[in-house]
Amino acid sequence: MNGEFIMVKETLKAGQKPTKGQIQEIRAAEKRPIVYTKDAPQLTGKELAEFKQINAENRKKIPCTLRLSKKSLEWWKSLGDGYTGAMARMLEDAQNHPDILRKII
Repeated sequence: MNGEFIMVKETLKAGQKPTKGQIQEIRAAEKRPIVYTKDAPQLTGKELAEFKQINAENRKKIPCTLRLSKKSLEWWKSLGDGYTGAMARMLEDAQNHPDILRKII
């Protein structure tokens, strides 16, 4: 690769499976060496432990009960596996945008 960097970004929707081509790209990437740079240095064990702890805390979810119309629930479920996570992300996004909440409340 002679110093070339390749970055590929693919976004899969909840329940969507990667294509054969995407799987091939992932397998090929697994064989490439990891290149650390000044902008992307290798993390120490302590840094990795801190990252894992912060990530785990941010991902912790609390179960709750929510009352929805039948139509709304059917739409969310039509998104497939992960629809509750998508719903949580949508609510968190609305929480950060007061203009959205003003329209609804």
